[in-house]
Amino acid sequence: MESFAAHDGLTISCAIRDGAPRAVFAHATGFCKEVWRPVIRHLDGWGSLAVDQRGHGGSEVGAMPYDWWDLGRDLLAAVEAARWERPIGVGHSSGAASLVMAEVLRPGTFAALVLVEPIVFPPPYVRYEALPLAVAAERRRASFPSAGAARQHLHGRGPFAGWQDEALDAYLEGGLAERDGEWVLRCRPEVEAECYRTATLHAAWDRMGEVACPALVVGGEASDSHPAAFLGEQAARLGDAGAEVVPGTSHFVPMEAPEIVAGLIRRAAAGAGA
Repeated sequence: MESFAAHDGLTISCAIRDGAPRAVFAHATGFCKEVWRPVIRHLDGWGSLAVDQRGHGGSEVGAMPYDWWDLGRDLLAAVEAARWERPIGVGHSSGAASLVMAEVLRPGTFAALVLVEPIVFPPPYVRYEALPLAVAAERRRASFPSAGAARQHLHGRGPFAGWQDEALDAYLEGGLAERDGEWVLRCRPEVEAECYRTATLHAAWDRMGEVACPALVVGGEASDSHPAAFLGEQAARLGDAGAEVVPGTSHFVPMEAPEIVAGLIRRAAAGAGA
């Protein structure tokens, strides 16, 4: 476990493993860097840098409302702190969007991007106060009497329905902390809700064509946000990009099919000569 100062002085938590080739991992809203563990395990021998977004896992919260471009700047600070040159960028949901923004802000940072259902949508670029995801996040249960109770509550339910056990256990390890005899969410419900409300403000859709490296846009066959046609539209805006639908998965592809995601990362790296 390591930490570094992000661009505005926040302390950001990350986990680094030596090896080559190298990949930088960015998680989705509400989760933590540990959820990438099953994918990283399938990339035996690779170096990995997994980062907690601000307000998630071991990273500080910072001032709200959030500017999603700051998530991209945090990733750039992580890559710079690690002194890595042109790793593969791998992101899920908001993490995928932050990689797009990082590459736009500093072209050539990454050799290739693997973007699992990036939250990069066309206009309008507005804040949605009553967004169902945000409302649900604010009502989310935030504490449990034990780690076992948390596992029992989450296993097979809602977004966790299709997760492999290894991924759920990794989330419980990194996404909860013991405080005053209870296990509480490290990403507080109000922080998660704020991330959702600002998800459609960043306008990165208009700048996707500035991404300088090849990319692969990945989605789940049963996704409720990224149907195959939209994945193709995102790939077309990126330019040097393809699209891939993973059978039998939802929005949570990395947690449901980590071995397939690892294979896609290897393919992207080979195509980029990394």
